[in-house]
Amino acid sequence: MKAVFLIIDYVPHQVLTIRKLIEDHDCDILAYHVARFITNIPVLDNFATTHYKNQKKEEILANIISYNPDIIVVAGWMIPEYVWIAKKLMKILKVPIVSYSDTQWYGTIRQRINALISPFHVKKAFTHIWAAGLYQFEYARKLGYSKGNIILNSLTADVDLFNKINLEVKLENYPKNFIYIGNFSLGKGLDVLIKAWDAISDKKDWTLTLIGDGILKDSLRSNKSIIIKDYMNQAELIHEIQNSGCLILPSLKEQWALVIHEAAVSGLPIVCTDICGAAPHFVINGYNGFKVKANDIIEMKQALIKMINMNDNELYVFSCKSRELGLYITPDISINSLLQLI
Repeated sequence: MKAVFLIIDYVPHQVLTIRKLIEDHDCDILAYHVARFITNIPVLDNFATTHYKNQKKEEILANIISYNPDIIVVAGWMIPEYVWIAKKLMKILKVPIVSYSDTQWYGTIRQRINALISPFHVKKAFTHIWAAGLYQFEYARKLGYSKGNIILNSLTADVDLFNKINLEVKLENYPKNFIYIGNFSLGKGLDVLIKAWDAISDKKDWTLTLIGDGILKDSLRSNKSIIIKDYMNQAELIHEIQNSGCLILPSLKEQWALVIHEAAVSGLPIVCTDICGAAPHFVINGYNGFKVKANDIIEMKQALIKMINMNDNELYVFSCKSRELGLYITPDISINSLLQLI
């Protein structure tokens, strides 16, 4: 089997997908990348990738036609060259041309325009949309794709890695630490989280740790009621999660939030805002965590207090249920969702 990937950045979930296709499905892959933010390029057998600016779009098109792939996957239809190539390939190669989508439907003017012009633009380029979940499925439908031309599960955590976290140890002495993992930027709702946290008078020995980097980092350091840690690799992150009791994600806007899936597989109860794309898949109110309205300090405070007031056994049950939900999407499920098109 042969596949083509047109990528913006080699983010972890896409590297995982490509690696699994090669190792588990004997796939050869030809790829082009933008390297807009992430410059690290995976080194894998049966995998060749080139920066898309190193060749003219006509040359890339000719290379793909000559390669004669069984499937083409595009991650980034905001790259004009990718869309141009996909439109040309649609007319020449009778293979699935699939676009990743982690974009939610918000009903903005721009999205409504995209929906109107989709028959002359997006649908001319892609035979299928590979949506992350329910919210992305809605947008794909607005673009005019039939249910049969929308597949799911495009984003997946590295389940093998995060499933290694030992939950039984937590039953013996459940860690009382809320953890946030992500960028320290305005859209992440950290001000709401911290106001809610500071408003809790009796924290019952719970702590709040924020892990990441961003423009708000220096200002956050001045708050002595929280712990700030630098961005860390996944090996270091596993240790932090093992010693934490609940993920907090207070985002004001979040297309998907893969960290929710990673936390669920890790067995962390989760408190997140209901606008997070991954929330309906991995968080059920009162089952393994709580969903709150974005930018609502009172709801966030109440959710934190509920977690704080739970005993160790209740927290452990939430932990096990998070892992149960997290295993509904795995790399194998994600990849086979794609391969059903071939």
